Amino acid sequence: MKLCWLVFCILWTVMMPAADATEHLNDHEAFCQSAARQDCLALLQQQLASAEPYSVRWYQLKSYQLDYLFDKHLDQPLAQQTTQLLQLEDMPRVFRTQLYFYQAKILHSNGQLLQAQHYAELASTDLTQLFQAFADPLRLVELANLQTVMGQQNQAWQLLMQAEARFAKSKDPVFLFELHTNKALVQQANGQMADAAYSRKLALDAILPSGDNGKISVAYGNLGRTYQLLGQYGLAQQYYQQALARMSPGADDVRRQMRLLRLSQLHCQLQDLPGARQLLAEVNPQLVESTYQPLYQRLQQQLADTTAQPQCGTD
Repeated sequence: MKLCWLVFCILWTVMMPAADATEHLNDHEAFCQSAARQDCLALLQQQLASAEPYSVRWYQLKSYQLDYLFDKHLDQPLAQQTTQLLQLEDMPRVFRTQLYFYQAKILHSNGQLLQAQHYAELASTDLTQLFQAFADPLRLVELANLQTVMGQQNQAWQLLMQAEARFAKSKDPVFLFELHTNKALVQQANGQMADAAYSRKLALDAILPSGDNGKISVAYGNLGRTYQLLGQYGLAQQYYQQALARMSPGADDVRRQMRLLRLSQLHCQLQDLPGARQLLAEVNPQLVESTYQPLYQRLQQQLADTTAQPQCGTD
């Protein structure tokens, strides 16, 4: 899932002088839009180099940089940055919480479950206190997402229900997108695939009016994956293609490989082997995340033999 730390904008704005607050950008995606044709990561690095180290502006830009790395599935540089930054003795509390959150996810994905639980508990404590201080609905969703990652599905669902009830009148497309996306994660983890598909569709419907291609692409891809798991391959193919169409060259290259792999697998499941091979040929193996390397290698093996009918199951 794509979880943007949008509440940081509120906290940074509170911390920044009034003259700067009006120029504040909502999150890293708004910042990236200002980059126009310039590479967003390069622009972030350029502005970080000119900012006073460890100033409010520096932490703001560094926060955007971490969000960008996470959003674009650039796991190795995210892990390096997070580990280094955690060595700082003094930092804004909200920034520290962000580091805890990402460190928990990184460690969990690497199978370091005890260490991940430690950072998850630190992040959870901070997130709870920050929610109480600022009453931002995304804080509850972030807590639920963290609990889902750690396998605490019941606690996650209770938080999501609390967020949905407490902010029932919210019209914020990002909050609704994140709420329904995280509901789908819990439902999928519990094997409630039809319910998960419904929540994925609500997430897509919520974010479409925003025009945010990054989140819209994620929503289309998530819905496609759920329909693939349900065996509704025609719908899955449609949503995967729409996800790919919303991606930006360069910025979304890592996520693009993931969708191409799933779409290749899908064509194989539909017995369209030429189509599956063509899509697999478009994959750049250097940009395939470690999580998807087994799928990539399996598809390579399955589709290499033109004389046999491959078994392209859904994993």
